[in-house]
Amino acid sequence: ADSNGLYKVHPPTCCGGCCVNCCAEGNPCCGRGCCKVPFHIFPADQAKTDSGAEHIGKILKRPKSLGTELFTDADAFDVTFPSDATAAEKGLLMGGAIFINACFFEENGQGDS
Repeated sequence: ADSNGLYKVHPPTCCGGCCVNCCAEGNPCCGRGCCKVPFHIFPADQAKTDSGAEHIGKILKRPKSLGTELFTDADAFDVTFPSDATAAEKGLLMGGAIFINACFFEENGQGDS
């Protein structure tokens, strides 16, 4: 088994890598949850992955519509796969989208009953 990674996945940053650039998709920010938050997919061996680097795919959390925000807690993601990705690699990236949602967008639940 190969122990090397297949992809690097992370959001674009600003301020020298200190902050996530949540408006990198060209949308104006007007409050929490309104911006598209991209996580770019890079080949594992690509050295340059900061803002402006060429990416081969992306995982994008879409902003919620008013109806979705009011009546559900569903999140929607668009995944653009690398053109040469196998079915197993696509499944891995779908799992990555779920992991990104759990790590970055879900509240910790402390205090919920």
